[in-house]
Amino acid sequence: MNQTFLKWWGRNRSGFSALLFDIDGTLIAGRKVMPGASALIKELEESGFPFFLLTNDGNHSTKEKSDTLKKAGLGIKPSEIISCGDALKPFVREKGIAGEKFFVMGDLGKPNYAEMAGLEIERRTKNIYDCAGVIIGEGTYNWQSNISSAMNYFIKYPGRLLVVPNPDSYWPNGSGGELGIGAGGKARFICTILGDYGIKIKPVYLGKPYSAVFNYAFDILKTRFGLPSNLQRKRILMLGDSLASDIRGANRFGFASGLVLTGITSHLHLKKAKPGFRPDYIFHSIN
Repeated sequence: MNQTFLKWWGRNRSGFSALLFDIDGTLIAGRKVMPGASALIKELEESGFPFFLLTNDGNHSTKEKSDTLKKAGLGIKPSEIISCGDALKPFVREKGIAGEKFFVMGDLGKPNYAEMAGLEIERRTKNIYDCAGVIIGEGTYNWQSNISSAMNYFIKYPGRLLVVPNPDSYWPNGSGGELGIGAGGKARFICTILGDYGIKIKPVYLGKPYSAVFNYAFDILKTRFGLPSNLQRKRILMLGDSLASDIRGANRFGFASGLVLTGITSHLHLKKAKPGFRPDYIFHSIN
């Protein structure tokens, strides 16, 4: 647990073909870049080593996220970021729903991830019944009217799609440890009410720890960097600070998993972690 990622990476780099990084708590903390993060990213870029930043932030486009990271002091290109919102593209393609209208609660980045995936979006609650499904975004909006509309929509159409790019229940929202309610939390709130009413709805989650975003990242890594089509998943290392999101997701998908103890996971959390939540490697910090 006392080893740093950079020292370990120098000895073990040849055992991997690509890196995936979580952002908050791993590469940055609030508005500050973690020690060693900038140097690591620069070295990866200069050497051409395949990597992406993998985020559950579906509230911002990769361009918006890149701009935020640059202001914090971490030079990351939009093309080096994969969002849970990006996983809408293969989902729409696989379901054959391109051109369909979906009711969108909240934000999905600018440009909008749903529109980039080929969907038509609707935000007016009065038109929700004309839609093929509901996508839960993030940000500030009228929760009461949107949640009520979605609940009544699924009472009328229980077989339609409830899509949730970001499955997180909460997210850090203040220097004092305050939390914001995530899209996943809102989705489960809706489903709990519907369940009490006797209607069971199963949301489609796209972000970490679910496979959609990992599958998308795996495909893009192979395509963009010319990696073998039969590349072993254990040759990809996912580095993050969340046992529930980063580590569990990587373990489920077959990637190697590395935990940094610079974010939301404490030694106590790690000690109590169930087998599926335990990382392959543990690092005190990046540097």
